[in-house]
Amino acid sequence: MLILRDNTKYSSTSDNLEKYLSLQNIANRNVSELLDDKDNNLLIYPHSFYQCEDETGKQPLLLLQTHWKERKCTKVMLETGNMAGFIGINGLSLSIHSRFSQDSKEDFFLHYMLSKVFCINVLNLSHGTSDEQLFDFLLYMFPRFLNEALSQGIYKEYKRNEYNDANVRGTININRHLRTNMPFNGRIAYSTREFSHDNHVTELIRHTIDYISKSKFGRTLLENDSETRTSVTQIISATPSYCRQEREIVVKSNLKEINHPYYSRYTPLQKLCLRILRHEKIKYGEKKNKIHGILFDVSYLWEEYLATILTKQGFKHPNNKKGFGCIYLAKHNRLPRYPDYYREYDRLIVDAKYKKETNRDDIHQMITYMYQMKGKRGIFVQPGDKEYLKDIFHLLGYGEEENAELQTYIYPISRITDSYKSFVSEMLKSEDSLKTKFKLELEPYQ
Repeated sequence: MLILRDNTKYSSTSDNLEKYLSLQNIANRNVSELLDDKDNNLLIYPHSFYQCEDETGKQPLLLLQTHWKERKCTKVMLETGNMAGFIGINGLSLSIHSRFSQDSKEDFFLHYMLSKVFCINVLNLSHGTSDEQLFDFLLYMFPRFLNEALSQGIYKEYKRNEYNDANVRGTININRHLRTNMPFNGRIAYSTREFSHDNHVTELIRHTIDYISKSKFGRTLLENDSETRTSVTQIISATPSYCRQEREIVVKSNLKEINHPYYSRYTPLQKLCLRILRHEKIKYGEKKNKIHGILFDVSYLWEEYLATILTKQGFKHPNNKKGFGCIYLAKHNRLPRYPDYYREYDRLIVDAKYKKETNRDDIHQMITYMYQMKGKRGIFVQPGDKEYLKDIFHLLGYGEEENAELQTYIYPISRITDSYKSFVSEMLKSEDSLKTKFKLELEPYQ
């Protein structure tokens, strides 16, 4: 077991040199390249679930450099990026924690962001192995994906049914009719092609519900809220032909990804269900040099986590993946851009930055947003050890009395490692502090 942290540089020692070298199959390869290898069983949220328009897929998972002396590797330099989660390859388990985790077993911050983004109430964490944590991470996403899919209605498709009665309404099957209805008994054997909610996709979801309900954590997730309970009930009602013994058949029938323009949200759910149902098989039957696991883009989670706070404070949260909420830099709706968050009535713009330092491009991007929206204040929100305003820049030649400001606000992340419940309590204090800050921002403009 090798434990790393995101956005961190490492130098090998004699004890872990071989472990670092074993990562060469996944190092210096970008996310898209790893996912394009069809033999891998690697999921990356959100990249492998949705078609992402950002740069996530072009970024390397790990950067690795080796130093050799007399044909022997003497040193390995390793650098992690914005990915966190679990990977298994050639018997090695790699766990990438968020850089704010201090305990070797738990990553409270990653769990907390996932619970907030996926709207799940989790008060206690208890894990034994990395594989158990990997499985729990898969389960985190299931209620959200299930509810999003059901919002488009229950998936239906054409299904061929065979009948043998007097109410002929399809194609007569001569061979079957002669075999079953001779001498003539008043019935006709025929088949029809009908729309049905009980199909290979809904059966896959039903099998997944049954599978995860066997664990205490899974049952808690399925009963998390009324929407999830309703979705579960709808799937159960739509699959009267469910048979637990046919699980392997159902899995094989779903290996081809569905591509339906109306039921688009069923595609990520299908991927997740397959990964959950095949978890044990993948874990124990992995081929050599093939990768399995799940990773999360922590910068994306950080942005979505802040959205759960800021949208309740009146901020808009544009979404470039779904194409709404953009601003335009040119006339006739040309040059669309997507700030992370903005509030129109006080012209406040906020940018979520998970990385340790902002760069020139980040600053130029923020100033562009501010000039287009005549923003009075632009604020970078970064996670850190304690709350403070890191930088304040008074912009020149802009605004009445040239009073526009660019700030960097450090959002405090709890360092508690002994109790997840205590960690949550401290994080709620950080959230209240952020809410208070943006309420105070209103005072000069009211």
